[in-house]
Amino acid sequence: MPRKSAAAKIIPLDSRTERLRPPANLEGPERELFVALVAANPPGHFKESDLPLLLQYCTATVLNEQAAAEIRAAPIVKDRPSPWLGIYEKTGRAVIALSMRLRLSPQSRMANNPSRPQPPLSAYEKMSLLDAED
Repeated sequence: MPRKSAAAKIIPLDSRTERLRPPANLEGPERELFVALVAANPPGHFKESDLPLLLQYCTATVLNEQAAAEIRAAPIVKDRPSPWLGIYEKTGRAVIALSMRLRLSPQSRMANNPSRPQPPLSAYEKMSLLDAED
C-alpha cells in the first residue's frame, strides 16, 4: 500500500461548514423555529436534502402548539371534544416521527452501542449543580 504524502496529511484550518438557511417563503413562527433548530445543532447536522423534512417538522410543531392552545381555551365545544383534538394528535405523531428522522430527539442522538461507560460526575460539577438550585 503506498504511503500518503505530507500534503494529504494536512488538516484544513477552517473546517466549518455552512448552516442550512431557511427558504424565503418560510415566515412567522415556522421561520423562527427553523432558525432556532439549525442554530442549536452542529453546522454539519442538517444537509440540503433534509430541508423538506425540516420544513414539515417546523410546520407540524407550530400547528401542534396552536392546537394545544385552542384545546386549553375551549376543551369542550357544544358538548363534544374540541375539533382541535384530532389535529393535536396527528401533528404530535408527525413531530415525533420527524424528530427521529432528523435526529432531534434524545433517543435518536444516543449511540446505539455505547462502548464506554459515562465518567462519574466530578465534585466540581456536583457543586455547580447544587449551587444552581439555590
